[in-house]
Amino acid sequence: MHAKPQSLPASDREFGSWLAEQLHRPAEDVDRDWSDPADFAGLLDRVRSLDAKRREGDEDAYFAQQWILSKLQALYMQLPDGESAEGSYVVYAITRRLEQDTMAIEDEKIPASLYEEMPESGTEFVRWLKDRARNHGAYKHPYYHKFIHDNARPQDLRRYVIQESSVDSRFDDLLALMQVGVDGDAKMEIASNYWDEMGNGKPEEVHTLLFGKIVAHFGIEEWELQDSASADSLLQGNLAAITSRHRHLYGEAVGYLGMTEWLVPDRFSQVVHAWNRLGLDPVGIVYHDLHISVDAHHASGWFRNVIAPAAENRRLCAAMLRGAMWRLNSSERYLNANLAEAEARR
Repeated sequence: MHAKPQSLPASDREFGSWLAEQLHRPAEDVDRDWSDPADFAGLLDRVRSLDAKRREGDEDAYFAQQWILSKLQALYMQLPDGESAEGSYVVYAITRRLEQDTMAIEDEKIPASLYEEMPESGTEFVRWLKDRARNHGAYKHPYYHKFIHDNARPQDLRRYVIQESSVDSRFDDLLALMQVGVDGDAKMEIASNYWDEMGNGKPEEVHTLLFGKIVAHFGIEEWELQDSASADSLLQGNLAAITSRHRHLYGEAVGYLGMTEWLVPDRFSQVVHAWNRLGLDPVGIVYHDLHISVDAHHASGWFRNVIAPAAENRRLCAAMLRGAMWRLNSSERYLNANLAEAEARR
């Protein structure tokens, strides 16, 4: 792999591709290349520039930011097939910079007054949070309830699967990570959810395998799953990984993944309807069909056994609200973009 260039690529997408190459080099080599403090500072400034340009509406910078971050999350969450830069302090600093920039933008989209409205008791908080979600633009979005349900063609469902793979295809790993350090009823609820993802011990029913069947049905290649997702899709997967990996963001993970579970049954019902409407092979829709009932059950348990008890702690309460709003806000933007693109293709 290429070592440090004389100058960093000017194009944001080329910079992203170059940076992704560095992740397949030994950590010691990467750190040696950037051992000069001035060079290291320049590299971080280049990473930070993506955020500045994204805020100005630069779509290439937004994509590069989230694409790079998705590659970095994969570095920490996937087994390497060769050399790996995992453990590099340079790579960690880049990861942290991108994570902080990403979280800061999402925080700016949450009204400060919302935190002041949080009810005192856990039970009241659950009811209040669900009401906030029901009145959010992400809830019963027309992308699902109009386009997918009534108008989606096979090629539209194929594109949908590619975009959704950023979260759906690795939900078991997210659950495994977020339960580290957790005790009591909350850990049992997360573990129960994880065991369902693992097919309750039946290898042929592991949910990632079932998701793979819908991928196989459409003949989607691995490179498409890795490199054809939109920035908005990558963002949602990145937020899920950030919250699940970091212990200090446990509350955000509870809110983010809990809201994901709660939204899934209604959304997947629209996908199953479209699948049946088009007369596609039933084997390809098992994953979505299964999650309609399973996630409804887990969402109920999640709110009762994880969110409600934790909401008695005001710090965790605010963190769960933060994560839930990250999910709702990012999902609405993602679905708005999907709908606009789908309508433009028709």
